[in-house]
Amino acid sequence: MEPEGRPEKDRISFYFGWNEQLEAPGPLGVNTLPGLYSDFLDLNRKSKVYRATWDHNFTPTLLNQFRGGGNDWREGHDSVQEKIGGWKDKFCIAGAPDCDYNLGVLRFSEYTQWGAYSNNGSENLVYSFADDMTWIRGKHTLKFGGMYQLGAYNGYGRQCVAGCADFSYLGTGRAFDENFGTAGGNSFASFLLGWATNGSIDTVRYIGQQWPYFAGYVQDDWKLSSKLTVNLGLRWDMTLPPREELDRWSDFSPTTPNPGADNRLGALIYAGSGEGRQGSRTLADSWFRGFGPRIGLAYSWDSKTVIRTNFARSFSQVTTTTGSTHQKGFTQTFGFGTTASGTAPTFLLRDQLPPYPVPPFISPSFQNGADMPWWQGQEVTRLPEQLSWNLSVQRQLTSSLVLDVGYNAVAGSHLQAGLLNYNQVPTFYAQRLTNAQLGLRFNDPGQAAQIAGLGFGLPYTDFVRNFGNRATLAQSLRPYPQYTDINTWDGNGDHSGHSSYHAAIVKLDKRFAQGLSFTTSYVFSKMLTDADSYWITDQSWAADHYNRRLEKSIGSYDVTHNYKLGLTYELPFGKGKRWANSGVANWVIGGWRLSSINLYASGRPIAISGGSGLGIFTGRQPAFITSYDNWRAPERSGSFDPQVTGNGDRFLDITAFPSQSAVRGIGNSTRFNPKVREFANLTENVSVAKSLRFGGDRGITAEIRGEAFNLFNRHRFGNGGTNVSDPNSFGRVTNVINDPRRLQVGAKITF
Repeated sequence: MEPEGRPEKDRISFYFGWNEQLEAPGPLGVNTLPGLYSDFLDLNRKSKVYRATWDHNFTPTLLNQFRGGGNDWREGHDSVQEKIGGWKDKFCIAGAPDCDYNLGVLRFSEYTQWGAYSNNGSENLVYSFADDMTWIRGKHTLKFGGMYQLGAYNGYGRQCVAGCADFSYLGTGRAFDENFGTAGGNSFASFLLGWATNGSIDTVRYIGQQWPYFAGYVQDDWKLSSKLTVNLGLRWDMTLPPREELDRWSDFSPTTPNPGADNRLGALIYAGSGEGRQGSRTLADSWFRGFGPRIGLAYSWDSKTVIRTNFARSFSQVTTTTGSTHQKGFTQTFGFGTTASGTAPTFLLRDQLPPYPVPPFISPSFQNGADMPWWQGQEVTRLPEQLSWNLSVQRQLTSSLVLDVGYNAVAGSHLQAGLLNYNQVPTFYAQRLTNAQLGLRFNDPGQAAQIAGLGFGLPYTDFVRNFGNRATLAQSLRPYPQYTDINTWDGNGDHSGHSSYHAAIVKLDKRFAQGLSFTTSYVFSKMLTDADSYWITDQSWAADHYNRRLEKSIGSYDVTHNYKLGLTYELPFGKGKRWANSGVANWVIGGWRLSSINLYASGRPIAISGGSGLGIFTGRQPAFITSYDNWRAPERSGSFDPQVTGNGDRFLDITAFPSQSAVRGIGNSTRFNPKVREFANLTENVSVAKSLRFGGDRGITAEIRGEAFNLFNRHRFGNGGTNVSDPNSFGRVTNVINDPRRLQVGAKITF
């Protein structure tokens, strides 16, 4: 939209997008138990996108652009039962936080549960405003601007707000026999008696997490001469500590005395004002040193050759990545259980639920006996950092062909990772004590005597009351024995990751001429990192928190060789072409077009596991190895065949590894072995199309095409099992990791 009277000065544009996805039962109902017995939760996703831009020209050399917008993405899950409501007068698990809201959930050890959990979901909101100004002055093109963005993640839920009750065969089976095959009993019979073995409740949870972000920059593109241009710039990025809408934040403090643990250091602290709180809306510190200089050079060696190089320090934003977090003390998920082995119920369904504490709990000892989230002070707002530099030479070979040869590098630090395990038992205890000794329990008098004989005692008075059967010697030896895990990865708190990437790149581009255009490139690269540990669930936590050097290895997505080709070729036949441009020949052999996208890349590196567990709460369990060579198993028929006579070829050779049970300690293998990789990724996707035109240039155009994906039907086998402690499945391939050949045809008419 251009305001009347000033079309040469201003331009204003708006955009609004809306999308909704609903997954609800159809006319035949859901594929679960019928009616109100169903455990089905629907899915409702709504997305709204807002954009507005205002361009204003102050002068021909002074331009400004203002941008504002927002993304509003919401996802919710609701049950059929909660939409009915009024359950207090129909069926109520007495004592639940709100038994009127939903039908209480009944869970059975051998059968599908009755009823569905109450609603839960999230609201992901981003609001952003930015202003950029460009000033052209002589040989300088100056650009400067700023940005403000508020990212919010609001997580909500009330899954067992109406109460959840568990029924087991133990309730009607033989007393003290927990073996399903011999105890007898039936969980439905236990339900008919109202004999609940376990249960749980949830209070209403709504955590509104907010991350304010600011940035500003200035840049000068300075044309020193007709051959040389210099780019100079500086950017500043900063994320303020996260806030919660109603100050419902809590965090671990390693320096605060814990009264529930005899004033040992390590306790829960709370945001907000009032008794027991910190007097601040946030529990993390700010980091203001996100200054990123940038310098670049572009030099025209001659009319056909350009040399470019640059260096930059840049930062990434931080925001919520793992859902609701840091709300300990403000919400409650409470479980009811029994150790009676079926001789007594936890509660009777006809009676009220056992008593449970109701939040908020503004107590430094509230989380004793459970895990503890920790932002690590300034670490949560310390922006992930990248140092990047490159050098490239671009040469025009012909009027339509350009060759680009370059080198790129990126070094990352303070990257989001999942390595830190502050509450791991110090490693030297694993050399002194056996796993059986580490598992001795203080709540058993006989085992407690053995612990005393080893020279250890209770870490604090209420240790057994906090942990029950989990009150082991190993738990008592943790740095903070009042807690299980010190969780640094939820809420973006662990920024301990590093990475380095180097790549040589050759690229050849042919602009469309004489019916042919293509882009082809080859990349030779290497990535070393420990930061992908956050995204690979079976590689979380360092093998040893006190020695994280083993975590730095070749990256899981490292691809040494990567060649790509994208090509389009129009045959030189038909109207407007060199040959057969009229008559029947034009209709038969004219208008044909061939396209192809080909990929030829190295496989990704292999990771193995299966080292012996040490009982000291370590992370991944690396295997013991004697070499990184000769991991591949021999191929009996000359080429890999997982179905060859016998058990088939194996991808990995179990005999290349020592017995893991024979060695005690943390394994010595890195996360990935660069010498053993998945099978290469070789793919050809081809399209053949023909265009037909009726009625001249303004008539109707028809196109028919055929497409083949994985044209040669290449099989890319998986790796098989990678746990060296499981010799039966180790290296045995049972799957392929690419799609088989797929053919499709299509047609299009344009008029």
